[in-house]
Amino acid sequence: MTRSRRCQAIATTALVAAASLAPPAHAVITTVTDTGSSYGLTLRVGSPGATIDTVAFSVTGANAGLTPTAVTGAPTIDVWVMPVRPIANTTVARPVTLRVDSSIALTCQSGGCGATTIPFSKISWVATNNSNAASGDIQGGRFTAAANQSIASYDANATFCVGLLGLPCVLGVGTWTYLSRNVTATRLQFSYDNDVVYPGGNYKGTVRFTASME
Repeated sequence: MTRSRRCQAIATTALVAAASLAPPAHAVITTVTDTGSSYGLTLRVGSPGATIDTVAFSVTGANAGLTPTAVTGAPTIDVWVMPVRPIANTTVARPVTLRVDSSIALTCQSGGCGATTIPFSKISWVATNNSNAASGDIQGGRFTAAANQSIASYDANATFCVGLLGLPCVLGVGTWTYLSRNVTATRLQFSYDNDVVYPGGNYKGTVRFTASME
């Protein structure tokens, strides 16, 4: 099984430190670079349609003082990564990886915070509706402010048929095994550390999610 084919899907989500609107853009983009039509990969981050979901963290009142506590963002974000593979006479799997790019920090938009920025490493998440780590699903974690952080990785299995004596099926006659692996609506609840007192204002940044199948 050649691994020269590559499917890739990209989506974005805005995370802001105060109320702010994100510019419109497609939340679900599927790009298939395989020369055929039998492979595909769909990535969805948050709501469907032509918008970027905005996760807001409101740091106000006592939380903006000298004894701040972590702030939970809203809304939660659901993530789907769904590979498509053709029926095959082999069990060889193809790696699927979900990465995030949080390398560009949240920047001041208004409110007197000037040129101050907040690194995305100040934001973590708790994952629910997920499978265990061995399955390759998204687990709880934290942005590293890197451009290529892997947060999920698993093999996209193929449906295959085994015939007599363990040989490949002929004319579809044999024992079929149907395999499918994906990330389905894993829910991320984000939290802002709020352990550093930054100048008051509205900060906004965008995280890009990229899914690929090799």
